[in-house]
Amino acid sequence: MGEFFRKHKEAAHGVIFLGGLFIMLAVFSAVIKPGSGDVYDITAVKMKNEVTAHERPESMDILFAGNSESYRSFSPLQLYRDHGITSYNLGASALRLCDSREILSETFKMQSPKLVILETDALFEDAGAFRDEKAKATNGVEKIFPLFHYHIFYKSWLPSSVKAKDMYYTDAAVFKGFLVETMERPYEGGDYMSDDAPKAKIPEENEHILNDIKKLCEENGAELLLVSAPSATNWNMGKHSAVEKWADKKNVKYLDLNKKLDEIGIDWSKDTMDNGNHVNFAGSVKVMDYLGEYLSNEYDLPDHRDDIGFMDWRQNLEKAVLYS
Repeated sequence: MGEFFRKHKEAAHGVIFLGGLFIMLAVFSAVIKPGSGDVYDITAVKMKNEVTAHERPESMDILFAGNSESYRSFSPLQLYRDHGITSYNLGASALRLCDSREILSETFKMQSPKLVILETDALFEDAGAFRDEKAKATNGVEKIFPLFHYHIFYKSWLPSSVKAKDMYYTDAAVFKGFLVETMERPYEGGDYMSDDAPKAKIPEENEHILNDIKKLCEENGAELLLVSAPSATNWNMGKHSAVEKWADKKNVKYLDLNKKLDEIGIDWSKDTMDNGNHVNFAGSVKVMDYLGEYLSNEYDLPDHRDDIGFMDWRQNLEKAVLYS
């Protein structure tokens, strides 16, 4: 028997090494895997979860969710200034629905919002956690060992001195997740909300995650509101009809701001930063003027402007000179 082990010593060491490697991969994968399911952009998810964790528990009445259409359009600070409603924008660039689901799930652990506002552009973008859903083999390996899927997770563990150089971190505490952009690049196209737009359908995976988000809101006592932010290059009546169909079926309120452009006062020659894709700061001010009135009329939301426990919001208004 001893002779056998001597002859196969190298093989035994190889088996031990592979076993140790397997255990290490499994442990690290378990540590970094998100709680509510797979996500696509682990860095953005961890960044949003980290900055919202610094907010005072039970201090938010509204959570905004979605991709860049959300965090370019919906300003929590303006909503507080005009109506005293406290909120946080959980949106980020190119954020997928699975990412929003995870961020909401984590935020609900600290906050009990009355309302979740989900911007609808992400409903028609890629929603799943994998870059290529057709790559079954590599996706299978990533599911077994999430460490390979979340290989850039280390970026979320960078020291504070490095993160301080990132505007997402530095501006988050003041603007509550909203990203300010004052650049003007006009949209010069025509009417993008005409009735002759091609039909659209919410992809099956997106609808599945949307149902998860609706259920997550219900389990946490929050109402879900779908809102389409003004976007001349991303939106049309086909997408509007698809969202409206789902909302009617699920008894969820839906507000399409692209059908309210005249009331809002959007001027596409001035109110966009990138030729009609997103509104700029001037456009977001108009969006929040309209949305703030809508929320005040449609929902019973408290006014915290005279609440001594929210004095830090007043201080943020003083720091954010754009709102003075």
